[in-house]
Amino acid sequence: MLIDVYDFDGTIYDGDSTVDFVFFCLRRHPGVIAGLPHLSAAAAKLAAGRGNLTQFKSVLFGEMAKRFSLEEEAALFWQQMKTRKNLGPWFFERPRDLPIVIASASPEFELRHAAKILDVPTLIGTRCDAATGQLIGKNCKGEEKLRRIREAVGEFEIRAMYTDDVTADGPLLDAAREKYLVSRGRVQRI
Repeated sequence: MLIDVYDFDGTIYDGDSTVDFVFFCLRRHPGVIAGLPHLSAAAAKLAAGRGNLTQFKSVLFGEMAKRFSLEEEAALFWQQMKTRKNLGPWFFERPRDLPIVIASASPEFELRHAAKILDVPTLIGTRCDAATGQLIGKNCKGEEKLRRIREAVGEFEIRAMYTDDVTADGPLLDAAREKYLVSRGRVQRI
């Protein structure tokens, strides 16, 4: 199967949607600050190389899930025009003659709403149990994106890959016939 693949954060979305989502939730639920000691410890482990991003995200989303529904907050986050305006208009102008896959390290529970807005049926993101906040499997990055796409669509070839980060998405770019770097809404073939 021939597909086009898009990274999400920094590519389709101008910025980091997960960071924006976390701040959206903090404004609505300031009680999440009570989880700061756990978050600080997880951040310190990550910075010291004794932890990884998967563990940090599990602590972050776990603290949030203790206090509110991640699914409900994600739906509200994507209903905001402030959030939607960060979706790059250039995306809607790209060819839609092949199946499109969004592959992102952001959690699937958050991006499901964006994929609907973008009319993209195949979303690959970091798996997270929205009820508990615990990540399921690895953070969806690099080689993990390739593995997860294969799991979702079967054998595939990438016609075009769009990303803002040639290092993190190097494996996908290596597999693509056409490679595009996206920076602040500007698309450049590389």
